[in-house]
Amino acid sequence: MIRALILFIFFLIVFTAAVFFAMQAPGYASFTYGATTYELPLVEFVIGLFILFTLFYILLRLFGLIFNAPKRIQSAMDRRRQNKALGNTQRGLTKFTQGDWVQSEKLLLSGADHSSSAMVNYIWAARAAHMRGDFAERDAHLAEAKKGSPNDSSTLDVLRAELLLDQGMPEQALASLSQHEDAVRSNPKIASLFANAYEQLGDWGKLAEIIPVLKNSKHVDQSTYSQIEKRVIKGLLSNSQNASNLDEIGAKYKESISADNELTLDYVSALRQQGKHELAESTISNTLAKNWSSKLVREYGLIDIKDPGQALTKAEHWVEQHTNDENLYLTLGRICNKAQLWGKAKAYFESSLTRKPLAETYAELAALHEQLDEMDDAHRCAKKGLKLATRSV
Repeated sequence: MIRALILFIFFLIVFTAAVFFAMQAPGYASFTYGATTYELPLVEFVIGLFILFTLFYILLRLFGLIFNAPKRIQSAMDRRRQNKALGNTQRGLTKFTQGDWVQSEKLLLSGADHSSSAMVNYIWAARAAHMRGDFAERDAHLAEAKKGSPNDSSTLDVLRAELLLDQGMPEQALASLSQHEDAVRSNPKIASLFANAYEQLGDWGKLAEIIPVLKNSKHVDQSTYSQIEKRVIKGLLSNSQNASNLDEIGAKYKESISADNELTLDYVSALRQQGKHELAESTISNTLAKNWSSKLVREYGLIDIKDPGQALTKAEHWVEQHTNDENLYLTLGRICNKAQLWGKAKAYFESSLTRKPLAETYAELAALHEQLDEMDDAHRCAKKGLKLATRSV
């Protein structure tokens, strides 16, 4: 519009200047065609020439409009469809955030045909179908996305693997990730998906193979690496078959186990189950010297300690700094039981219960009363312990 206005003003100035000069030097314009001669004043010629030029320009524009009309109409219709598709896409994403999976999927699909980013529409439609549990539709939408954007097939493979893992199908997820094993070193997302798949399968050996790769990768942050390593260690400990296998795990992941109380607890529990009580005792003692853990103190009371008197002396020193830890008093009672210090054991169990009633403390105290032939007290403690245990279920 501005361009046309500037052009009009330019021609108007030229026309005015031409008329002005023609009026300053009156003359005639003469045209001869065969034996006929036409003459007219120069001013009229200039004005006529301008009118003819204007008419010619208008005709050209008119023909241009008529000739380009179908293309313009089509372009306008395309813009309208694109705007409608964009609106449907935006509403579809809004419905997704609101949890309306059916409407979200419907709007996203209706906006895909005329969207410049159809792959995005199909991806979110696939997510919506996944959320409502229609996995066949989900895979169909992902196939459409891959068909429209073949260059992004690797991205879609990773997405499909992620959704399959959420569905609880690790083997199919690994098949989708099979072409991306080399990316484990450089892509934290893919590394996490492989780890998740192996974890769901319980294939801790395969998961353990990823650990060195992740540790040496500059693209995997420490948090991601630590989380995966922790899952590996917990899985290996829970599936350790024998003592030698447990020794190997302890040696290989010694630093990580000692730095995490939860892993230390799992490790000590596995040691106890394999009969390695001395190593379990020393591991707990070393850990508690650096970092107190009520759960580890409880585990200490379950260990088969050779010298209960020495263990009792050590545990009683802990009371000086942790007077309100119910698990510490429970452990002291258990150690006293092993040392056959019945009265002291009873006092420690009761001290634990005054700090926080625990079903297992009542069970220990009930067993002690029964051993001392105090049957009424034994029944009372057993009843309270059962009540606590059923309440927590």
